Parts: sequence; C-alpha cells; structure tokens
Amino acid sequence: MTKKRFEDPARAFRGKKESQHSRHLSGVPLRPKRAVNVSIDGELLKVAKEMNINLSQTLERALGQLTAKERAQQFYEEHKEFFDLHNELAEKYGTSSEAYAREFGDGD
Repeated sequence: MTKKRFEDPARAFRGKKESQHSRHLSGVPLRPKRAVNVSIDGELLKVAKEMNINLSQTLERALGQLTAKERAQQFYEEHKEFFDLHNELAEKYGTSSEAYAREFGDGD
C-alpha cells in the first residue's frame, strides 16, 4: 500500500458545477416550478442574454419582492384601525419602554 504524499498534485474535482447553492440546502423547501410564456422587449432580452442574466431566477426574485410588498400593503390596510389606535395611545400615554424608563430610570 502506498501512502499519498503531500507533494502529489491535487486532482481537479469534476463534479457538477452549480452557480448558486441549492435552496434545499439553505433550509428553504423546494417548490414545484411551472413553465410559463412571457413577452419581453426584444432588445432588453438581447442585452440580458449578453449579460448572462438568468431570466427565470430574475423573474422569480422580482415577483417575490412585488408580492411581498403587496401583501404588506394589504396587511396594513386590513389592520389600519388597530395601527391608528395603537399610535393614538402611544402619543397619549407613551410607549411601554418610555413608561419603564420613567418608572425605573433610563440607566444614566
């Protein structure tokens, strides 16, 4: 049996190269993908391809951001009455941290 020496050159790894980590490994569960047809300005598509921009990832990321923003806006609208009441009470009586500071001092 021969022992490998430190002088031996390292062998190149010939496994599949991935440009990004798998979402499965990051704790985000994989969800099924759906093929869709979209219409995109031809010149914009040409530039994106020249820049090696992955259209699927870009669209998915943009849709995620837009839907998150819309969901937050809907949540705010649905709970606006509560937020207004909370703000009114905070203006009138102060916040709980302000009350704590008044009662026990602010540490100075």
